[in-house]
Amino acid sequence: MSIPVDRARFEGVFSLLLTPFLKSGEIDWKTYERYVEWQLAKVPNGLFAVCGSSDMKWLTLAERLELARIAVRIAGDVPVVATGNLLPDPVDHLQEVRQMAETGVAAVVLVPPTGMGADQVRLGQHFAWLAEGADCPVIVYEWPHVQPYLLDAGVYAELVRQNGIIGIKDTTCTIEGISAKLAAAPESVVYQANHLFMLDAIRRGARGIMAISTAANAELVVDFWKSAIACDASAEAKHRTLVTLDNLLIHQGGYNATAKLLARLQGMDLGLVCRSPIVLRSETVKAVELWFESEYTSQS
Repeated sequence: MSIPVDRARFEGVFSLLLTPFLKSGEIDWKTYERYVEWQLAKVPNGLFAVCGSSDMKWLTLAERLELARIAVRIAGDVPVVATGNLLPDPVDHLQEVRQMAETGVAAVVLVPPTGMGADQVRLGQHFAWLAEGADCPVIVYEWPHVQPYLLDAGVYAELVRQNGIIGIKDTTCTIEGISAKLAAAPESVVYQANHLFMLDAIRRGARGIMAISTAANAELVVDFWKSAIACDASAEAKHRTLVTLDNLLIHQGGYNATAKLLARLQGMDLGLVCRSPIVLRSETVKAVELWFESEYTSQS
């Protein structure tokens, strides 16, 4: 049974959490604790643990649960959300979601099972089943690592109104797709992952950000968010900075190692090892270093 929830608690910037690994490929738990503290020092509205940036596709269930527990413990009153349905068989998802809820997260995030998005009615029913049985607030996420991953705006609105879904991490990457969800469920929190349309979306009513730029530069995103919701003229320039950063981190290849490198340049001792199969090219490393020198020299 869905429970009443204060959606305002889930508005704003939710920083994505990276997972640090040792050279052996095992999780570097001590560094993860320091990284969570480092992220909290940027004063985001919340944290998104066990997300795409966490290499969640390559983590075991036990590892995902422990990452969430640690983030919750360190975050205190700051809300932490985490993905809760990644097991291969959708039949197992309710038990998995309940295990994630037991870690103390403020909300469990749901992603579409592989292939299920081809039948939007079935996908909506699956999300509704999980939301009703989760015993905690729920957010949905159009996760690009599965196909198809988009959720119809009408199905989304039904989940919000009938099953208490808080909001969605929208990854349509089009202003039309974002606007459709805002129009269909204006009472919900439509989180922005796309940088190009981020400012337009906020002006149209988007209430939150969950974007890769937060993994290593949450302070820039928080500053932009405050300017955008205050309708400050400086939001335009700050938005351009984030678009450039997004291009640097992901579109040149090498994410999420690029985010780990950028965090390390800022003093967070984070290794560049990832479980995802990425190649961090020397020219990408140089581009990240030059961006850091330019951005942080201009701030000093």
